[in-house]
Amino acid sequence: MFKTTFICKSSWSMREANVACFDLGFQQGADTQRRFKLSDLSINSTECLHVHCRGIETSLAECTFTKRRTMGYQDLADVVCYTQKADSPTNDFFQCVNGKYISQMKACDGINDCGDQSDELCCKACQGKSFHCKSGVCIPSQYRCNGEVDCITGEDEVGCEGFASVAQERRRIKSLLPKLSCGVKNRTKRIRPNLGGKGGDLPWQVGIKDASGITCGGIYIGGCWILTAAHCLRASKTHRYQIWTTVVDWIHPDRKRIVVEYVDRIIFHENYNAGTYQNDIALIEMKKDGNKKDCELPRSIPACVPWSPYLFQPNDTCIVSGWGREKDNEKVFSLQWGEVKLISNCSKFYGNRFYEKEMECAGTYDGSIDACKGDSGGPLVCMDANNVTYVWGVVSWGENCGKPEFPGVYTKVANYFDWISYHVGRPFISQYNV
Repeated sequence: MFKTTFICKSSWSMREANVACFDLGFQQGADTQRRFKLSDLSINSTECLHVHCRGIETSLAECTFTKRRTMGYQDLADVVCYTQKADSPTNDFFQCVNGKYISQMKACDGINDCGDQSDELCCKACQGKSFHCKSGVCIPSQYRCNGEVDCITGEDEVGCEGFASVAQERRRIKSLLPKLSCGVKNRTKRIRPNLGGKGGDLPWQVGIKDASGITCGGIYIGGCWILTAAHCLRASKTHRYQIWTTVVDWIHPDRKRIVVEYVDRIIFHENYNAGTYQNDIALIEMKKDGNKKDCELPRSIPACVPWSPYLFQPNDTCIVSGWGREKDNEKVFSLQWGEVKLISNCSKFYGNRFYEKEMECAGTYDGSIDACKGDSGGPLVCMDANNVTYVWGVVSWGENCGKPEFPGVYTKVANYFDWISYHVGRPFISQYNV
């Protein structure tokens, strides 16, 4: 015999209501979430369940249920699933991506009324007490400092000291789980531009050296893997390249600190176009020493590889580094770096040579800081709200280095997350590998 089970209204929100409707086959989620009292039914029961969903589930079975509670006079949960209305909506309605219509007043309020989250995206501001993420997403205020990262760059969990949270135990448990520490060299110190002289300031930066010296930069992303630009490399020279790590001045190197690795193989992106610089990205696998299972780079720290193109936004400040020439074409031998701003669309500068999905632009208004010849393959890194560093771009191409209105063009790494994962394995490139 089956026992009737009820859901407590105290735990029931639009998030859980949407999942319940998905479970029932209603692809557009819930219309309204309601409540009723046990006295409305002729059923004898004294218990109800507390349910918590994240909103991404397709079945209530995927949600978390906690202990049963004595109902007493507690309200119970009810839901009406959405069905397409025959009447044409008025101007007061917001059309969701999934075709559902909701009141315009429900957009950007932190509640996923659409069921596909489209009413909470691209918001310039949020209604009520909901929290506005840097990426333009509105989340419920109770998600702030709850121990789970809901904003894509984590700002909802920044500055939470002193917050009393019901998720403290969850945070404690999560802190005990192993994580791959990428992109964090010192949690209390941010990279400062143009200071130079310390190999540990940019521990993911590597130099790619051939017989003529360091000709390109690269980015250490974990294991035995280096990320760089495809145009920097030649397959015929694979075993002639050296990877220099923690090097500042390659003319007068500190031999006690520098680690030199050799190249085992190069993986070029299969759709790399040398004429247009499309898919200008490549992976270098370094050789392992002897019978060792992995490469040992004691002073290097991998930069994190971004999984989403929304992690960073136009006007965010990032850092470019390398051994490239100065804007007056003067050759340099010491590692240089500086702050640049991400630029929304470089088509206005470079026309149809700029491919927005695959490329990123960055620079300064006056062109004073830029990537130049010799910086190719090196990192454009950005830091999130938790001071974690991501390799957002790989130096690719540009024109009139150091001149206004000619920003540098970078390969947009987030566009290649799956490609990189396929070749190196996700544990090496993901900060969240649990």
